[in-house]
Amino acid sequence: MGNDVVPSEGGGFLDQLNLPKIVAGPAGEAISRLIGGAVDIPAAWLASVTQRIKDKTEARSVVSKAVADAAASLAKNDPEVIQRAAHSLLTKELRHQTNREEIARKTIEYLGEDPPAQTAKPDDDWLNVFERYAEDASSERLQDLWGRIFAGELRKPKAFSLRTLRFVAELDENVVALFEKWSPRVVNADFIAFPSQHGVEFTELLQLEECGLITGATGSLSKSFDAGSLPDGQIASFGFQFKKHLLLVHARAPVNLQVQNVLLTTIGREIYAITRTPAAMEPVQDFANRLPKHNLLEIVCYPLEGGAAGRLWSKPEEPSSVNQTPAERA
Repeated sequence: MGNDVVPSEGGGFLDQLNLPKIVAGPAGEAISRLIGGAVDIPAAWLASVTQRIKDKTEARSVVSKAVADAAASLAKNDPEVIQRAAHSLLTKELRHQTNREEIARKTIEYLGEDPPAQTAKPDDDWLNVFERYAEDASSERLQDLWGRIFAGELRKPKAFSLRTLRFVAELDENVVALFEKWSPRVVNADFIAFPSQHGVEFTELLQLEECGLITGATGSLSKSFDAGSLPDGQIASFGFQFKKHLLLVHARAPVNLQVQNVLLTTIGREIYAITRTPAAMEPVQDFANRLPKHNLLEIVCYPLEGGAAGRLWSKPEEPSSVNQTPAERA
């Protein structure tokens, strides 16, 4: 598929998204299948993506109009029973088509935010399941979630299991919102550190556990981070990655950090990968404050999207080492 899939007129905004690259090859085939295209993504449909992104409240699907006109024509000429049956069928298919096309638009938007070097088409079994579930997503939040899943799968095949697709199909918006609320506190895409054991936050964690996104809310799980075989007195470093920040903890061996946590399940980890986590410093600072400080020298935060590093904690200075760095004092 070449660049001719992009309309020649009004393509300025599309050019900014680098759509020729995005919709060529495997990604284009998969998106075309989702919207019902035969081989290539129709140029007219791509043009509608531009208008929909610019003004979603005014854009309308040509397909939707055609189906509506066909339903109206059928209602004039057929018996009432057939009219009702046709109306029911066409209404259902119109809703499904509208949902699929909205998810396809969102998929292209997310691919355009950070165009991948290459994409891969998911296997047919995965696409069959995805199409069946995604076409029933009528809310904007769930359509957005399916769009992120599709974009993620096109970037990295097998990033989302069939089990996760089934889970998302039954997910309600409140759970999505709750998981996104907690996602800034996820560490190393694997666990939530120092979970609450009482109050509203504990209740929220129980709800996430009941839904299958985390495990261990009622237990006492702990992760251990130690200096391994480093000789006593040597400097050890530990990395803790949040969605937008990286914490480096420098310590002097021997050291063993015990971090109470709840774990993300396989489904939780896959969904966390596509959550749109705000770059909040509060959970990062809270994590640094709660870390055991025995033999720690300093905790430094590095923004992952640019910006200056900041020291969140350092070992209190001794009178004889006021002008030394924590590493020098070690």
